[in-house]
Amino acid sequence: MFPISRILLPMDFSDRCLVMLPYVQAIAARFDAELTLLHVENDNELAKAGGDQLQEFDVRRVLYDGDPADAIVEFVKSEKIDLIAMPTHGYGTFRRFLIGSVTAKVLHDVTCPVLTGVHLEEEPAANLAKFSNILCAIDLGPQSATVLKWASQLAADFQGQFGVVHAVPPLSPGLELLFSDNWRAEVANMARKDIETLLGAIKPAAAGIYIQEGEAPKAVCSFAKSLGADLLVIGRDPKDRMAGRLTTHAYAIIRQSPCPVISI
Repeated sequence: MFPISRILLPMDFSDRCLVMLPYVQAIAARFDAELTLLHVENDNELAKAGGDQLQEFDVRRVLYDGDPADAIVEFVKSEKIDLIAMPTHGYGTFRRFLIGSVTAKVLHDVTCPVLTGVHLEEEPAANLAKFSNILCAIDLGPQSATVLKWASQLAADFQGQFGVVHAVPPLSPGLELLFSDNWRAEVANMARKDIETLLGAIKPAAAGIYIQEGEAPKAVCSFAKSLGADLLVIGRDPKDRMAGRLTTHAYAIIRQSPCPVISI
């Protein structure tokens, strides 16, 4: 799991890829990781990629042939990459609703963590990346312990604040009559106890626990924005040959998140 020793940044030389560089730099610097830039066909562009920004880093530049998504997935498997950084390619009136096909396939098929950028209608300004306020969203499913451990370790390594958020789905109006008036408090308390049990096994230095009501993607992303989180960590669910690893909730969170997302 840690440390992160090999990071992959597939390049298409668009501004969207360059926006990812500050985040990649921050992680590579913290873990003294090797950074691989992967591109198809254009050797001249690849040789210049990163420019002065990456002079102090251990950088490999690799050309590949064929389908970009297939090449990235195969490279990740053969080179034992610890983290991939990719933009979502979501700018524009229509494309804001979609994750780029290459990024979506990579999220479906790889087993290592993937760092995706903010999926905005307008292209964001390039800012210095920081990981001072890390929020982990869990659904209390089987993978929650792994995601929580990964996120808490990252927060510790960056000496950042660490919080855990869980979304409790709302009851439809017709079902509310079947439950007691304090059902919200009861459900929230049960979720809090489950999270406390998971944290007890990990023993992070400190962690805030936040229970939100609402559909998971909207509730998680809205809370991340209100908290001022600068990184959101989520699970993509265990590998499934038929469905892939990018579940509906994970897709929606990546698309709606106000900050970069690392999906485990």
